[in-house]
Amino acid sequence: MNLILFGFKGCGKTHFGKLFAKKMHRKFIDTDDLIVECYTQKNLTVREIYKKLGEEGFRALEKKALFSLKNVKDSIISLGGGAVLDPENVEFLQKLGCLIYLKTSKETLEKRLFKDEPPAFLNEKDPKGAFFKMVQERRPIYESIPATTIDCDNLDEAGVLAALQSLLVL
Repeated sequence: MNLILFGFKGCGKTHFGKLFAKKMHRKFIDTDDLIVECYTQKNLTVREIYKKLGEEGFRALEKKALFSLKNVKDSIISLGGGAVLDPENVEFLQKLGCLIYLKTSKETLEKRLFKDEPPAFLNEKDPKGAFFKMVQERRPIYESIPATTIDCDNLDEAGVLAALQSLLVL
């Protein structure tokens, strides 16, 4: 069974995904890496690809990357924060494995996202305002997706890993 981690950028999808995959001796797949592989100019980062293609072009490339996973088995998959905004992606992902929402508070996300350069998808002129708007728009969508929720604010690293491990024995 695949475990598919989703949530906001900065919630820990890649961090916990890599740790858990290593612990369970499973393959780790980050869809951001797949997007870079799908893009013709391989030397660009996901951030640069997003800026170059814009929202619509990036989401089309993201869909292509996601659907390339159709034969993947027994892996831990980390999705980009916007991957589950498309209902067609969600439908595909539900067939691919167990969806897990890594829920994180707005305050925790804000600390993590703004310690370095703000993400490319946030408005450069008002990144904090764009961040708050994004949280308001996406949280109801994330919470409406049939998935197991792990509240990352109330668990330490070992607790999140234990919660993930418990899903493999279901």
